[in-house]
Order: sequence, then C-alpha cells, then structure tokens
Amino acid sequence: MDPSPAVWRSTPARMLWGAALGAVTWPVDLVGAVVALVRRGAPLGVGSLVAWHRRRTVRFLGWADPGGVLTSPRAARYLGARVGVGLVGTLVLGLLWYGLFGVVVSLASWLFDVRLTVDASFQGDGLATSDVLVLVPIGAVLLYLDLMGLIGVGLLDRSAAARWLAPSRSERLEAQVESLTVSRAELLAALDAERGRIERDLHDGVQQRAVALGLLVNRARRAVGPGSAGALLLEQAGLEAERLVTDLREVAWRVRPTALDTHGLAPVLAELVSRAGVPTELEWDSPGRLPAGVETTVYYVVAEALTNVAKHSAAGAAGVVVSVVDETVRVVISDDGVGGAVVSPGHGLAGLAGRVAAAGGSLLVASPVGGPTRIEVTLPCA
Repeated sequence: MDPSPAVWRSTPARMLWGAALGAVTWPVDLVGAVVALVRRGAPLGVGSLVAWHRRRTVRFLGWADPGGVLTSPRAARYLGARVGVGLVGTLVLGLLWYGLFGVVVSLASWLFDVRLTVDASFQGDGLATSDVLVLVPIGAVLLYLDLMGLIGVGLLDRSAAARWLAPSRSERLEAQVESLTVSRAELLAALDAERGRIERDLHDGVQQRAVALGLLVNRARRAVGPGSAGALLLEQAGLEAERLVTDLREVAWRVRPTALDTHGLAPVLAELVSRAGVPTELEWDSPGRLPAGVETTVYYVVAEALTNVAKHSAAGAAGVVVSVVDETVRVVISDDGVGGAVVSPGHGLAGLAGRVAAAGGSLLVASPVGGPTRIEVTLPCA
C-alpha cells in the first residue's frame, strides 16, 4: 500500500508532535518487541502498545490505517522497526534541545554578560553583537534542518506502520476474493428473490386477470346466439384465453416454481423431469428438505442442464441423480447425445458454473465429441 497520498493530510505541527511522541517511546517498544518474540500470540500489553501507535500515526502522521490483523511476529517486527526509528528521533530531538540550549545561553551571554557558553571560543568577554548577527542565520538554517529531520523521522515512522501493520498483498487478495464471493452470493440471492416476486406477480396478478378474461369471454359467448359470427369469434377468443393462462403458468414455472418453497425440491425435480424434452430418469436417495439456497441452486442447475440437453445434444435419453453424503449434495446430469459441451463465457454452462461457485460448490463437465455428456455438481449443505 502506498502511504504517500495521505501524508499531507497532517499539518507540519502535528507531524512534529507525532514524531516527537514516537521518538521517546523506543525503550517501551524494545521491551514490547522482546515480549512479542518470546510469547506466542499477541500479548495484551503488546497489542495495546501497537494500538496506541496506530492511533498516533493516524491522528498525527496522517496514516490511513487499513486495519491489518495483528499477529505476534508482525507486532515484533513493527516494534523492532519502531526502536530504530525512535533512536533516530531521539538523536534528532537531542540536537534540537542542544540547539535551543545554545540559543538561550548565547542570548544570556550577549544580553547579560553571563559567562556560560556552549563553546570555549566564546569564553572571556562574552558574545559581541557581530557574533550574534553571524550566529542567527546559521542557527536558523540548522533549526530548519533539524525540524525537517524530525518530519523525516515521522515519515519513517509512518512507513514502518504501513509496512508492518497494513495487510500483506496475499491478505488483501484473500479479503478481495472473500468479498467478491459474498457479493456474488448476495447478488444471486437477490436475483432469486426477484424471480420469486415476478412469479408471484404472474400467478396472483396477470394469470388471474387472464382467467377472469376467459370467464368473461365464455359468458359473452353464452349470451350470444349459437351459430352466429359473433359466437364463433367469442369461442375462438375463449380458446386463446385458455392458451394464455397455460403459457403464463409455464412462464411462472420457468421463472421460479412456487412448489420449491412450499413442497421442497423433490416434487419440483419430478415435475421438471416429466416436462423435459428428452426422456429423463430421476434418482434421489435422500428426498428430504435441503437448505433453501441449495434447493434453489440445484433446481436451476437441473433446469438449465435439461434445457441444454433438449436443445443441443440430440440425445435419446438423459438422467438426473441427486445424492447427499456427509453434508454435501452431489448432482449428476448425463445424456447419451453428441457431446462437445464446453464451459465458455456467455453460455449457459458458464452461468451455471458461476452460480454453483457463488454457493461454495464446484461444477465439472465431461463431454467428449461424440458423447456422452456428464455434468457433476457438488454443493455444501452447511
């Protein structure tokens, strides 16, 4: 992580104060580093010391703490680096105090003829005005360099925190992968919830209106004399209304069957196999209820796979086997078609692989040219 963009959030005065605070704690840091090396885990005292340094570097040195996990080796390395930075800071502070002492003594020697100086060459008659005029610009330059050195110590302090307290590259990648996995799972859950809402809207809204329309057409047909042109048209309209209701039920089923929530996966898979475009056998040695997310994933995997079999495989028969072993669901969809199925971006199998991966499972496809094709999915039940 590059700490430079946040350095200048802190003012120079805060940088100086933060560096000075860090410089005087190096003896405590040395003890903490030794304790962290000797004892496993991050001892309470060492953790509190490192937490104080975190707050100090954030508040005074402008460090954006990413919140890396503190371990005993990491604490030992950081505090060891802090000892070196603290020693350099103590040296810079010593030079600063020595310079301030020299200024006070030199002014006393010049103004009050005090025979206390910081240099033997000024013994005797004290400092003359010309000597003071020469020393002032030199002292100002040295003071500036000393303050810049103290700010440099602050930057070293901040770099040590960024090096040893920030997450490593592998930790950041792991956190990113975990975040992406969780986000994908949440997205699929939201998509499934939206599918359920659409199915309810179709079933309770559009489908009911279509049924009502069919009833009205039938009433109108009975009100019109038989054999007339209007009666024939109304009869045809009644048939179209029945087909519309049937189509709506089919669409609602494909979106997300209501029975999946009310009756579970077993009857839904049985119905799905009976509707398949290729004669399909279902085997399930454990027809009990599974977690809702697992049932939804298995349903969409089987539905998409059977759709692909009907469209692309030219198969004469297919099979679906579902088993539960050691808290793991295993689904195998096979057919005797022409094979050649591959998981490529933008195609159905790639979408299935993504859905299964988001649920924490895996999908394997074996489909040599000429067949047969075998899709195996494993999903954790936990």
